[in-house]
Amino acid sequence: MRGSSRVGTASTMRILLIEDDEVLLAVLLQSLTSQHYVVDAVQDGQSGWEYAQSASYDLILMDVGLPGLDGIKLCHRLRAEGCAIPILLITARDASSDRIRGLDAGADDYLIKPLDLAELQARLRALLRRGEVSVTTVLKVGDLHLDPRSCEVNYGNKPLKLTPKEYTLLEVFLRNPSRVFSRGQLVEHLWTFDDPPLEESVKAHIKGLRQKLKTAGAVDWIENVYGLGYRLKEGVGETGQGDKGTSRQGDKEEFLPLPASSIEEQFQQGMSQLWQQYRGLMVQRLQALQIAREAVETGTLTQELRQSAREAAHKLAGVLGMFEREAGTVLAREIEEILLSDEALQAAQSQQFLDLVRELAKMLNLGELQPSLPAETPRLLLIDPDLNLGRELQELAQLLNLSWKQVATLELGKTWLQSHSPDLLVLATDAVKQQEESLAFLAELASRTPPISALVLASADGLLDRVAVARAGGRGFLAKPVEAVRVWEIARQLLQITQSKTVNVMVVDDDPVFLAALRPMLEPWGIWMTGLDDPLRFWEVLRSVVPDLLILDVDMPQVDGIELCQAVRIDSDWQGLPILFLTARCDRTTIQQVFTIGADDYVSKPVVPAELLTRITNRLERTRLLQNLSRKDHLTGLANQPHSSRDLELLIQRLKDADSSTFHPWCLAVFTVTELQQINIQYGHAIGNQVLQQWGRLFQSNFRGAEVLGYWGNGEFVVGIPGLTKQQASDRLGQFLTTLRQQVFIAQDSSRFQINFSVGIAEYPTDGSTLQSLFQIASK
Repeated sequence: MRGSSRVGTASTMRILLIEDDEVLLAVLLQSLTSQHYVVDAVQDGQSGWEYAQSASYDLILMDVGLPGLDGIKLCHRLRAEGCAIPILLITARDASSDRIRGLDAGADDYLIKPLDLAELQARLRALLRRGEVSVTTVLKVGDLHLDPRSCEVNYGNKPLKLTPKEYTLLEVFLRNPSRVFSRGQLVEHLWTFDDPPLEESVKAHIKGLRQKLKTAGAVDWIENVYGLGYRLKEGVGETGQGDKGTSRQGDKEEFLPLPASSIEEQFQQGMSQLWQQYRGLMVQRLQALQIAREAVETGTLTQELRQSAREAAHKLAGVLGMFEREAGTVLAREIEEILLSDEALQAAQSQQFLDLVRELAKMLNLGELQPSLPAETPRLLLIDPDLNLGRELQELAQLLNLSWKQVATLELGKTWLQSHSPDLLVLATDAVKQQEESLAFLAELASRTPPISALVLASADGLLDRVAVARAGGRGFLAKPVEAVRVWEIARQLLQITQSKTVNVMVVDDDPVFLAALRPMLEPWGIWMTGLDDPLRFWEVLRSVVPDLLILDVDMPQVDGIELCQAVRIDSDWQGLPILFLTARCDRTTIQQVFTIGADDYVSKPVVPAELLTRITNRLERTRLLQNLSRKDHLTGLANQPHSSRDLELLIQRLKDADSSTFHPWCLAVFTVTELQQINIQYGHAIGNQVLQQWGRLFQSNFRGAEVLGYWGNGEFVVGIPGLTKQQASDRLGQFLTTLRQQVFIAQDSSRFQINFSVGIAEYPTDGSTLQSLFQIASK
């Protein structure tokens, strides 16, 4: 690619940009042109050489790792030809030897990826100043003038007497009026290593500068940005200033950065558009890492796959931090380091590589659309050519603010899944005519990280068909023909199970744009978000979603957040639900009101992502601790009797509420360690506890679908199995019973023993229509 982007006047500085990474090139163009530089951009060293020979530039900005003629060789050639243009190198390698090579080649300065764009701009200004004629560059904002040559400051033609530290502070703010400086950053500007500041030094100097400016007539010019630092307040000195943002003395005009309202908003909007534009390229790079991950898992990593993954990691490390994804840069750089050597990966390296790729994929969350787009990526996938079924399921899903992606064939489904990770998949096996391939596909879904729940719509309803689907990892089974309502009913049950394994947050706000912007803040951190912009549907969606935490906006039409909170707090089933309020009103009356009616916390709008995540995490950690104490058996890790009984009762109630004309089989299996008391007496309670712990692990590893698990004490384990008759459930449990019988335990005297147990199965509604009646039959 060759091109140029020119903005500004004839006096604007001209820069040659040489960068082979398309994404980074676009980001740098966006940043440089926003500062009124004229930029010529090329993507290889040879083109850069040709451009440098044919035009006059004020500065050259180039990457080290260029194809063909790399950055260091190009720098050598330019200097050998007598080129004195300032050169700024960009490198992803932070080793001192690489930096030395670059500087020895004639570069004036260097930056390490991922680039801090503010630092880049500062380095550019410093290099450009080196080549300037020594003329006056008075900084001027309104009636305030600062002359760096004489170090004099005047306001309204009256001199201001400032201390050296106050003068340096003011110069920093005037040169960067749109930037917020933390205390740490100001320390770097003002103090040397031999002159370390005291704890309150920055604050004291800011206070002194503010007071002197106020006395001169510049009131409240330095703004305290809560939690971040200080900056020059937007709009100061604008009255009557037709040349806002510039300072003129003689023939010299210095462009100062525009206020935050004009630069930051435009730049952030541009960056968001760039992320959308190049997201597909990010997906391709992540796919290269995913392919290498699968090869490492299967022991088939070739040098070609390794090289491709290394290049992808290198490019991701170079740009992610510039899109405010610094954590992604760290992960990608660690992946690149692992792949740098051509030697075979050791076991520890392989595991680290697998973990890093999974974490990077989860963090980037590239399957989700960004908030600037009106629609979001479907979270449900239907592989079935039946358009009528797809349309009806779409209508049902919209009630929960969800959507389906429908494809006609298994091959198209696999293609879509390469760049998406839905929460649920429905597969019509009769649509693909390839049963073995379908079963292999189900096994692949179950082994993904995270696994994808799959509901199978089968044309055959035999026992072996159901068992094969269950063994392959399918979470649900329905025989065709089947109505969309029935498919959606099972799909909702599977979704609830999926949500129960992650953090599930429901957000009610009448602004759909705010909801769209909130989702990408939460979901990269493993927080499932359900957004609702119609408060009148609150109770319906609440019961369907069953969230771990509820977020309410205070001000909404028809029913406001305070009224919704009151409705939740008077319902016995929802009284313990954590509730967090969002409000643009921070007055004492509103805050007292939300806490009075039962809120657990509140966050002010506009939302700061870090603050919201911290408050959600802290609240959920406290809630989860209490829930674990009250819901789980501490030995087996399974739900205790009260909690699992409630889940089973809810399941039975849903079956009773379902269409009576459709058969809904459901079974309860009861496993009992018949000699638990004798084991405690003979071998001790510690050994008895080991038996229960081992059984708990076995139950959790063997039942990962829609089953409800529980330990009811006295050696009784229960399993609720939906969708199977008694005979089908017996076949389903056959291999698991063999596993239980094969368990061998070791007593403290090193003697070995096995345990006796019993198992019974009861079917709803044939053997009983209540949990108690089913338990009685199964226990016999």
